[in-house]
Amino acid sequence: MSRTFVRMLVRLMIGGLISSTASAAVPKKLNAFSEGDRMVYTRLVEAFRKNDLAEVQKQRRTLEKNYPQSVHLDNAYYLTGMLEYQNQFLGEAVRSFNTVTDRFPKSNKRPAALFGLAMSYKRLNLKPQALTVFNEIAKQYPGSPESQRAWMHLQLEKGATKKR
Repeated sequence: MSRTFVRMLVRLMIGGLISSTASAAVPKKLNAFSEGDRMVYTRLVEAFRKNDLAEVQKQRRTLEKNYPQSVHLDNAYYLTGMLEYQNQFLGEAVRSFNTVTDRFPKSNKRPAALFGLAMSYKRLNLKPQALTVFNEIAKQYPGSPESQRAWMHLQLEKGATKKR
Protein backbone atom coordinates (compact mmCIF):
# COMPACT_ATOMS: atom_id res chain seq x y z
CA MET A 1 0.00 0.00 0.00
CA SER A 2 1.41 3.37 -0.93
CA ARG A 3 2.35 5.98 1.64
CA THR A 4 0.08 8.46 -0.09
CA PHE A 5 -2.88 6.13 0.42
CA VAL A 6 -2.03 5.64 4.12
CA ARG A 7 -1.69 9.40 4.60
CA MET A 8 -5.09 9.88 2.97
CA LEU A 9 -6.64 7.35 5.37
CA VAL A 10 -5.05 9.05 8.37
CA ARG A 11 -6.36 12.43 7.18
CA LEU A 12 -9.84 10.94 6.84
CA MET A 13 -9.64 9.55 10.35
CA ILE A 14 -8.35 12.83 11.75
CA GLY A 15 -10.85 14.92 9.78
CA GLY A 16 -13.75 13.26 11.55
CA LEU A 17 -11.83 13.35 14.80
CA ILE A 18 -11.24 17.12 14.94
CA SER A 19 -14.90 17.97 14.52
CA SER A 20 -15.99 15.37 17.07
CA THR A 21 -13.35 16.29 19.66
CA ALA A 22 -14.36 19.93 19.64
CA SER A 23 -17.90 19.02 20.67
CA ALA A 24 -16.72 16.25 23.00
CA ALA A 25 -14.66 18.73 25.01
CA VAL A 26 -17.77 20.09 26.75
CA PRO A 27 -19.97 17.72 28.77
CA LYS A 28 -23.69 17.71 27.99
CA LYS A 29 -24.49 18.95 31.51
CA LEU A 30 -22.52 22.06 32.25
CA ASN A 31 -21.69 21.16 35.82
CA ALA A 32 -21.59 17.38 35.42
CA PHE A 33 -17.83 17.33 35.99
CA SER A 34 -15.42 19.56 37.77
CA GLU A 35 -13.57 22.35 36.05
CA GLY A 36 -10.38 20.32 36.43
CA ASP A 37 -11.76 17.50 34.30
CA ARG A 38 -12.50 19.85 31.40
CA MET A 39 -9.19 21.68 31.76
CA VAL A 40 -7.13 18.49 31.63
CA TYR A 41 -9.02 17.28 28.58
CA THR A 42 -8.67 20.67 26.89
CA ARG A 43 -4.90 20.59 27.46
CA LEU A 44 -4.84 17.08 26.01
CA VAL A 45 -6.67 18.20 22.85
CA GLU A 46 -4.33 21.18 22.48
CA ALA A 47 -1.31 18.87 22.78
CA PHE A 48 -2.88 16.55 20.20
CA ARG A 49 -3.27 19.42 17.75
CA LYS A 50 0.41 20.29 18.30
CA ASN A 51 1.39 16.65 17.68
CA ASP A 52 2.93 16.51 21.18
CA LEU A 53 2.65 12.82 22.05
CA ALA A 54 4.46 13.09 25.39
CA GLU A 55 2.08 15.82 26.58
CA VAL A 56 -0.99 13.92 25.34
CA GLN A 57 0.14 10.84 27.28
CA LYS A 58 0.84 12.95 30.37
CA GLN A 59 -2.59 14.61 30.27
CA ARG A 60 -4.30 11.25 29.68
CA ARG A 61 -2.57 9.79 32.73
CA THR A 62 -3.57 12.86 34.77
CA LEU A 63 -7.16 12.57 33.60
CA GLU A 64 -7.29 8.87 34.44
CA LYS A 65 -5.65 9.28 37.84
CA ASN A 66 -7.57 12.34 39.03
CA TYR A 67 -10.89 11.81 37.19
CA PRO A 68 -11.32 8.04 36.63
CA GLN A 69 -15.02 8.48 35.83
CA SER A 70 -14.45 11.25 33.30
CA VAL A 71 -16.62 11.26 30.19
CA HIS A 72 -13.50 12.25 28.27
CA LEU A 73 -11.38 9.23 29.13
CA ASP A 74 -12.38 7.22 26.05
CA ASN A 75 -11.54 10.17 23.80
CA ALA A 76 -8.26 10.65 25.64
CA TYR A 77 -7.22 7.08 24.90
CA TYR A 78 -8.38 7.42 21.30
CA LEU A 79 -6.37 10.61 20.75
CA THR A 80 -3.35 8.99 22.35
CA GLY A 81 -3.72 6.03 19.98
CA MET A 82 -4.02 8.32 16.97
CA LEU A 83 -0.79 10.15 17.78
CA GLU A 84 1.00 6.91 18.56
CA TYR A 85 -0.12 5.55 15.19
CA GLN A 86 0.95 8.68 13.34
CA ASN A 87 4.35 8.63 15.03
CA GLN A 88 4.94 4.96 14.21
CA PHE A 89 4.55 3.67 17.78
CA LEU A 90 2.27 0.93 16.55
CA GLY A 91 2.43 -1.39 19.56
CA GLU A 92 1.43 1.46 21.84
CA ALA A 93 -1.32 2.46 19.41
CA VAL A 94 -2.70 -1.08 19.54
CA ARG A 95 -2.80 -0.86 23.35
CA SER A 96 -4.54 2.53 23.34
CA PHE A 97 -7.12 1.50 20.73
CA ASN A 98 -7.75 -1.78 22.58
CA THR A 99 -8.36 0.19 25.76
CA VAL A 100 -11.10 2.17 24.03
CA THR A 101 -12.74 -0.95 22.57
CA ASP A 102 -12.49 -3.03 25.76
CA ARG A 103 -13.09 -0.52 28.57
CA PHE A 104 -15.57 1.71 26.76
CA PRO A 105 -17.81 -0.61 24.69
CA LYS A 106 -20.56 2.02 24.33
CA SER A 107 -18.20 4.84 23.41
CA ASN A 108 -18.87 6.83 20.27
CA LYS A 109 -15.13 6.43 19.56
CA ARG A 110 -15.29 2.62 19.51
CA PRO A 111 -15.76 2.26 15.72
CA ALA A 112 -12.90 4.68 15.05
CA ALA A 113 -10.73 2.92 17.63
CA LEU A 114 -11.45 -0.42 15.95
CA PHE A 115 -10.46 1.07 12.62
CA GLY A 116 -7.26 2.46 14.13
CA LEU A 117 -6.59 -0.97 15.62
CA ALA A 118 -7.06 -2.66 12.23
CA MET A 119 -4.78 -0.14 10.52
CA SER A 120 -2.14 -0.65 13.22
CA TYR A 121 -2.32 -4.41 12.71
CA LYS A 122 -2.02 -3.91 8.99
CA ARG A 123 1.10 -1.75 9.36
CA LEU A 124 2.56 -4.35 11.72
CA ASN A 125 2.05 -6.93 8.93
CA LEU A 126 -0.55 -8.77 11.01
CA LYS A 127 -2.92 -9.13 8.09
CA PRO A 128 -5.21 -11.85 9.57
CA GLN A 129 -5.84 -9.74 12.69
CA ALA A 130 -6.45 -6.65 10.57
CA LEU A 131 -8.96 -8.48 8.36
CA THR A 132 -10.77 -9.84 11.43
CA VAL A 133 -11.16 -6.33 12.85
CA PHE A 134 -12.22 -4.86 9.47
CA ASN A 135 -14.93 -7.54 9.27
CA GLU A 136 -15.99 -6.79 12.85
CA ILE A 137 -16.38 -3.10 12.02
CA ALA A 138 -18.44 -3.88 8.91
CA LYS A 139 -20.78 -6.15 10.90
CA GLN A 140 -21.14 -4.09 14.07
CA TYR A 141 -21.34 -0.62 12.56
CA PRO A 142 -22.94 -0.90 9.11
CA GLY A 143 -23.29 2.42 7.31
CA SER A 144 -20.74 4.18 9.51
CA PRO A 145 -17.76 5.95 7.91
CA GLU A 146 -15.48 3.39 9.57
CA SER A 147 -17.53 0.57 8.09
CA GLN A 148 -17.18 2.07 4.62
CA ARG A 149 -13.40 2.40 5.06
CA ALA A 150 -13.19 -1.15 6.41
CA TRP A 151 -15.14 -2.42 3.41
CA MET A 152 -12.69 -0.61 1.12
CA HIS A 153 -9.75 -2.35 2.79
CA LEU A 154 -11.49 -5.71 2.56
CA GLN A 155 -12.10 -5.16 -1.16
CA LEU A 156 -8.47 -4.17 -1.68
CA GLU A 157 -7.38 -7.36 0.05
CA LYS A 158 -9.73 -9.48 -2.09
CA GLY A 159 -8.28 -7.84 -5.22
CA ALA A 160 -4.73 -8.48 -4.04
CA THR A 161 -5.57 -12.13 -3.30
CA LYS A 162 -7.09 -12.65 -6.77
CA LYS A 163 -3.99 -11.26 -8.50
CA ARG A 164 -1.77 -13.86 -6.81
